[in-house]
Order: sequence, then structure tokens, then C-alpha cells
Amino acid sequence: MLKIIKFPNDFLRLRVEPFDFDNPITDPIQLEKDMIETMLAHDGIGLSANQVGIDARVFVMGHRLVPEKAMAFFNPQVVANTEAVDDLEEGCLSFPGIYANIKRPRAIKARWQNSKGEWQESEFDGYNCKCFLHELDHLEGIVFQDRVSTIKWALAVKKNQKKRKFR
Repeated sequence: MLKIIKFPNDFLRLRVEPFDFDNPITDPIQLEKDMIETMLAHDGIGLSANQVGIDARVFVMGHRLVPEKAMAFFNPQVVANTEAVDDLEEGCLSFPGIYANIKRPRAIKARWQNSKGEWQESEFDGYNCKCFLHELDHLEGIVFQDRVSTIKWALAVKKNQKKRKFR
């Protein structure tokens, strides 16, 4: 299993490099497997390569209730998005226990390569859209703290500290 990097590690602020299937830094199929295993073991629904110390444009998404549907997205891109937005709660494995509502497009059309290097395209909405955009932010060196106001973030941190105090 891979080790998850916690904020404020500088690696989380790194805009990672494209994954090169012609000269891969690691076996993409094994990377997908390792990242999915790590994400599911930590009860996450998404995990980016830079969260595990890998400088590559790849993330995984999935859920422990349907682990067979978890998959990797290499060199992901948003092709289109809706004007309508949703304000949904997000958490992050690199910020354990902190949750905040973040406004993001309600739906997107995205393009990416699978672990075999084949290009794919699909539309995402709801939590899948939110998760895709959250993980894509990671690949750009953007953490979800950057998407909320200072006051909103302080409240989320305070709420987490209270929860931890009463456990």
C-alpha cells in the first residue's frame, strides 16, 4: 500500500507532469492497482498521484461498496462543463477529518487515458463530477482549502477539532 501525504507537504502544491505511456515512470496497470488499494483502504472515493508522492497526471476514483468499478484516469482533461453549479461537501485524504462545501460545475464532459493508454470520454455529474474535479485540482497543485474562504476554512478546522476532542 502507498503512503498518503498530508498537508502542508509541498508535494501537494506541485503541478504534476503528464503520464508518458511511451516512457512510463512506473507500470501504469500496477500503479492503478496500488492507488485503488490505498484509496479504498482509507475509505476514500478519490486519490491523486501527488497525494502518494508520484509526479504524474493520474488519479483514481471509486467506492468501497463497488470496488470492482474503481478506475484510474491518466492525463485527464475537462472538455466541457455546465454553467449550473452544485455546492457539495468535500473531504480529502490529505486533510483527514476536515469537510467543507465547495461550489463546482454540476456536470462535466471529460477525456482521459486508461491504464492501457487508450483514450476515453464520458460525462460526470453529482458526486462523480465533484470527485473528478477535486482530484484534477490536485494534479494542478490546488488543494481544496484553496476553494473556500478563510472564514469557512477556519470553521471547518474548528469543527474537526471539536469532533476529535469528544472521541
